[in-house]
Amino acid sequence: MATPAWAQPEKSPRAIAQDPVPGIKALIGTHPDSALVLAKQAERQMDQLRFPWQKARMLMVLGDAQEANGEASEAMAAYQRAQLQLEEPAGEATGDTSAILTRVDLLIRIGQLYFELRELGKSEALFNEALGKLDAARSQLTIPQLNSRKVMAFNNIAGGYIHRREFGLALPYFQQALVMNRPLGNVRHESALDNNIGICYMEMGKHDLADQQFLQALALRKQAEDIRGQAQVLNNLGKNQAVQGRFQAARRYFVEALGLGRSIHSLESMVISLESMSSVLDTLGEYKGALRAYREFKALNDSIDNAGTRATIARMEVQFNRDKEKKAFEVEAERREAEIAHRRTVNIAFAVALLLLAVVAVLALKVMRGRVRNSLLQQEALRLESGKLASERAMLQERLDFKDRELTANALFLLKRNELIAHVVDRLLKAKQGFKPENQKIVQDIIRELQAGQDEHDWKEFEAHFTRVHTTFYQTLQERFPSLTPNERKLCAFLRLNLTTKDISAITQQSVNSITVARTRLRKKIQIDGEDVQLIDFLQSL
Repeated sequence: MATPAWAQPEKSPRAIAQDPVPGIKALIGTHPDSALVLAKQAERQMDQLRFPWQKARMLMVLGDAQEANGEASEAMAAYQRAQLQLEEPAGEATGDTSAILTRVDLLIRIGQLYFELRELGKSEALFNEALGKLDAARSQLTIPQLNSRKVMAFNNIAGGYIHRREFGLALPYFQQALVMNRPLGNVRHESALDNNIGICYMEMGKHDLADQQFLQALALRKQAEDIRGQAQVLNNLGKNQAVQGRFQAARRYFVEALGLGRSIHSLESMVISLESMSSVLDTLGEYKGALRAYREFKALNDSIDNAGTRATIARMEVQFNRDKEKKAFEVEAERREAEIAHRRTVNIAFAVALLLLAVVAVLALKVMRGRVRNSLLQQEALRLESGKLASERAMLQERLDFKDRELTANALFLLKRNELIAHVVDRLLKAKQGFKPENQKIVQDIIRELQAGQDEHDWKEFEAHFTRVHTTFYQTLQERFPSLTPNERKLCAFLRLNLTTKDISAITQQSVNSITVARTRLRKKIQIDGEDVQLIDFLQSL
């Protein structure tokens, strides 16, 4: 048994979000004729919109308004124009969130139109395609963006099951969509889902549950001021009463639904109400009223030529596909011509580049030969200059080594002389005891003269000679270690010549222990910690 016209499932409401003309969508449910006028006015200003997806949404609004006024063919034409907008080269930014959502919404709209024309196979294919695009773009979309569209797709897919009277398969889709819609708070979707769940319960014989769902849907429709929706819910409430034998209650619901349908000139709603009233009045024995209702129903139903509309839309679809193929062929031809022109240009440019390259290569060869000659001459000059510098460096090094040897020899001379003086003083001290008292005083004066004054004179002479050889040594010591005493600087000079502690002791006439202590103190002053760094190596590096 076919599903009665007055128990048809309700498609999902059109999405309002991101429509380029605010307010038109709100008028479609209450004043569809006014919405159509405004949509056509907005269409004339469509060129002012920047992005192709915005123009596509404008055309979708126009299609919605035309569909609400019973102009199914015109609505399909508007949706096809929207498809073409999204296929423009400037609209190929498929990764853009707005473009993705527009493509999905357009698939759902066309699917809903096929749903109304009972082309359920095409309708379901479009809804599943929309779901596939949503899943593919899941990472780019928010949960509300995903779920609001899944709610519409699930609702319409389940509507197809109702038409096939598979209510047990339809009900889970509606219930899942209702759960997904609750966080979104979309009253229009919730009322549509409540209405459709009510139809499932009614057809499954659960009339009390059906009444609850219908009444919830009616309350939401009144809240949203959706007159078309109210009329549809009232028709379903009437059907639920009629199947339970409550014909008077059913009659009241149908009369109210018919009045709402007349107020907005909704032929579809009026046809459902009149057919249902005719059946109820006939059951109640009001045959004249039943006949009037049936005649009006028949007249209106004949004016709604769904078969003709389906044929027209089928022709439009064929033509649209042909136009798409023709446009694709033209685009491909243009692409190939552009590619050929590009290759020709590239070949010409390549030939010119080769010619220029040859000219440049000849000039570069000449320049390179000149540069090579100059380079060889410069290398020869550098070689001679390098040899001269090496020779001068060797001479300077030899002179420095000679000065170091001379300086070391001088220090050794001082060492030997001081050793001799020490030996003479030692012998005089031993012989002094055998001299007469008056001679002992003379010997003591001689000893004192030998020990006193000689060291300072010798050091000044040695220091002057050392400074001439190592010109920056004392300056570097003074800059880096200004706290060194004269004796410590003297010790540094002897160590710079790599003299041993014993040699320094003999030259300075100090004990070996004193020199050792002085070296330890010197290491601390110049901040040499540990035994890894040798004091002599450090001083020779200055």
